[in-house]
Amino acid sequence: MEKAEFITKIEGHGSLHFNWEKNKVWLEVAEGERLFEGMVVGRPAEDLYWITPRICGVCPIAHNLAAIKAVEDALNIKPSKSTVLLRKLLMDAQMIQSHALHLYFLAVPDYLGLDSGLEIIKTHPVYFQQALELKRGSDLIADTVGGRGIHPTTTAAGGFHKVPSVETLKKLKKEAEKILEAAESCVNLFSSLTYPEVKTDLVLFAQTNGRTYEIYDGKYISSNKKLRARPDDFEKIIKEEIKPYSTAKFGYHSGKGMMVGSLARLALQGNLLKGKAKEFFRQASLDFQNPYHNNLAQAIETYHFVAEANEILDELIQTGIDTEATKLTKDRKMGRNLAGVGALEAPRGGLYYEVSIDTWGFISACNIITPTVQNLSSMEETAQVVLDQMRGQSKEKIQELLEMLIRAYDPCITCSVH
Repeated sequence: MEKAEFITKIEGHGSLHFNWEKNKVWLEVAEGERLFEGMVVGRPAEDLYWITPRICGVCPIAHNLAAIKAVEDALNIKPSKSTVLLRKLLMDAQMIQSHALHLYFLAVPDYLGLDSGLEIIKTHPVYFQQALELKRGSDLIADTVGGRGIHPTTTAAGGFHKVPSVETLKKLKKEAEKILEAAESCVNLFSSLTYPEVKTDLVLFAQTNGRTYEIYDGKYISSNKKLRARPDDFEKIIKEEIKPYSTAKFGYHSGKGMMVGSLARLALQGNLLKGKAKEFFRQASLDFQNPYHNNLAQAIETYHFVAEANEILDELIQTGIDTEATKLTKDRKMGRNLAGVGALEAPRGGLYYEVSIDTWGFISACNIITPTVQNLSSMEETAQVVLDQMRGQSKEKIQELLEMLIRAYDPCITCSVH
């Protein structure tokens, strides 16, 4: 007999379906498709990075910058060093914003015996203050550099409409230093938790460059199965499948589920972390075949991105922002059909944009693959593994563990039905 269980404490609407007699479980995404890829066709190329960030209210900066990179790739625009540093600073803010919200309000209640993340206000006020500090600091960075904390307004292909002054950056640096303590406390909290044990065969994917812990400018799509491909070839690596019970496509690689996000990034480039973040990584004893450990991986990344934001601010303050180089380019070089790809690591994993631009400068085609589309396949496969390995447990206990598993992936359902 089939039974559906609505999954709480995730972004969006999804359900786990159980057939207890056949010992089967599958994942349904139950939100309507929004068709952003068709929505942008026929519009000027610059509209891509103003429209598609509305796919997500949690990671709009990632969508904005991936779209910008696709347009720049199509138009052969090379951003300046100052532009790239400011974008990386924005990505640090994006990661901290998203991780903090997920860790403290969606994930940690499972481990503290709480029904809602809001309960920590009363039961664990110290954790609540940590979450507020991380959110406040990351919002301030996003607002200062991107124009506002949610959907950026200053970013564009070729540069920025407006950049902060050195004096503004100095004030921002003082605020960014304040959240280092909260980030370290976040790692300590998630290192202290006891995670469910499960044995899987996760295939992990992340964009890497082999030199630094990279999320903005990866040179390769890498995997723990020795894959190494160019981000431009993402459509060859990720095959989307339509399921009769889901409004979102499921991303597979060679017929097998794929996991992206913090755990995958640390598995593939954690050795490139620096300072305290590297110490935390070495001490964590992460199990890269246990998806529940994605929560701990996000906590370690949170500290890394806070530290990196401080480093970038130091560099920008010391060298100054080349305001001339960050000005928008007017050279669009139209007259022929063009195509470009923009890829980066969003909080939940690899985000890919491909855009085609016609001879008049209008979008003729667009393809977007989001992290949750890729993770859905792994979520469903590992849910079946947990179900198989937890035989003998009560149905209630199994459902609890499976909901915790889905939350550990930090799914963004609205991104999956973009």
